[in-house]
Amino acid sequence: MTATGAAPSRLRAAVRASPAPVALLAAGTAGLLTLGIVTGRDNWPVYAAVVLAGTAAVAGIHLRVGLSTTTIWGLVAFALGHLAGGMVAVGDGILYSLWLIDGVLRYDNLQHLGFGFVGRAIWETLQHRLAPSERDRPGISMWIVVLGAAAAGAVNEIVEYLLTLILPEHQVGGYDNTARDLVADLVGGLAVGWWTRRETRAATGGAAESSPA
Repeated sequence: MTATGAAPSRLRAAVRASPAPVALLAAGTAGLLTLGIVTGRDNWPVYAAVVLAGTAAVAGIHLRVGLSTTTIWGLVAFALGHLAGGMVAVGDGILYSLWLIDGVLRYDNLQHLGFGFVGRAIWETLQHRLAPSERDRPGISMWIVVLGAAAAGAVNEIVEYLLTLILPEHQVGGYDNTARDLVADLVGGLAVGWWTRRETRAATGGAAESSPA
């Protein structure tokens, strides 16, 4: 079998191995996009394109390195949370603009915690290339997740800024909201990084770490 023919076969096998998150992503995406279309969200094609591109990227990475079930579920929740933020109407606005704690925390900021799972996917992609020793692996796993989450979140803020230059009507909340988003990126990275460190340490038999964590 050629490499071209092997990829679809491996993708089908991966879907059969994890049917629940795939089914939830497909059903949730279809439902939320339909809701957005019915309620007049003109930007639904942009959200659809982002989720499609993200899904394709994650699928490609998963076929190469085999992402963990935890990471896959986290990324599915992140994708659906993004769609809900843009497609679900709340009053005269959308879920993304909803204040959960007035003046302190919006749904948009809460959604940014999901970048922790982007950081975890980065760690799972790089761990074999970095090849840390068993002793160092737990601590390194945590900090790669943290740094990956912060970097991916920062790139997201750059993209949002560029969108405000290209599409003046694209409002993302200004400097204050950007700062809260970056804090949420860091908190999400620290939380998922700590979790990943614990899992990695258990998998390596609880070996002591020489690197700080």
